[in-house]
Amino acid sequence: MNRILLTTSVVLLILVSAFAVAEERTVVLNVEKMHCALCPVTVRKAIEKVDGVKNVVVDFDRKTATVIYDDDATTIERIADASTNVGYPAAPSRE
Repeated sequence: MNRILLTTSVVLLILVSAFAVAEERTVVLNVEKMHCALCPVTVRKAIEKVDGVKNVVVDFDRKTATVIYDDDATTIERIADASTNVGYPAAPSRE
């Protein structure tokens, strides 16, 4: 009986640990070449298509995109590439 409890406890611990590894993260990207009101819409739609992206807010005045994403499903590079590939080069902010 003790062995079953121990085994069950270990399995549950492993499962909980696997789910705890993935985290939501936030990155702010500097986005170049946004010159009109439709540019942020294009950037937002491109980034939203990246698997693992949870939310995108593009600020035209600051020329930034703030992205909440699942770091287990995507990377900052993939997110920045999505914007770059539609004509708006993006890179993580240094701030």
